[in-house]
Amino acid sequence: MKLVLYPNGDNSRNGDGYISLYLVMADTTGFPPGWEINAIFKLFVHDQLQDKYLTIGDGRLKRFSAIKNKWGFPQMLSLSIFNNASNGYLIGDSCVFGVEVFVIKNEGKVEHFSMIKDPSDGAFTWEVQKFSELTAEFYYSPVYLAGRHQWKLKLFPNGNTKQRGKHLSLYLGLDDHTKFHAGWKLFVEFTLRIRDQVRSDHHEKTNS
Repeated sequence: MKLVLYPNGDNSRNGDGYISLYLVMADTTGFPPGWEINAIFKLFVHDQLQDKYLTIGDGRLKRFSAIKNKWGFPQMLSLSIFNNASNGYLIGDSCVFGVEVFVIKNEGKVEHFSMIKDPSDGAFTWEVQKFSELTAEFYYSPVYLAGRHQWKLKLFPNGNTKQRGKHLSLYLGLDDHTKFHAGWKLFVEFTLRIRDQVRSDHHEKTNS
């Protein structure tokens, strides 16, 4: 699933003058013919001044299918309120939207799914000192908080497995995974970047 944002409103659904936000099935490749997914969801926008969320949702079950794979609110929040910095939604030309989803499985079970789009606390910088003197196989960065979870970087100065001695290897790891139940999953898009301190021609890789 993914969020689709109309920053100037979805005019096709009378959203002119509003922020329009929808939850959409992103990739249905491999789904069987006649597929359906039943879900209850809430959309939210972060008030960055008071550190709380404006939540929009009617609590009703929505049926996603090949015929209708998008649900949401064409009039989620008026642009006059959203653009007023004193309300906390748009600060420094940055805003945060999210969604909380409860998927209702056919056997009556409920699967909980949450999404945070562009978390404001997502960036982390790890400065490694005296790199040439690193002798261990790998090193961990300090733990940091992003998107409500604790993360850490794992660095192999001389590469990992087949890349040993040929490349530097760097991984993103979830530090607080032991807090969650069996079968729990977290889908993340992230970028790892090595900073070029001379020319600012940074080397980066994005993964999801």
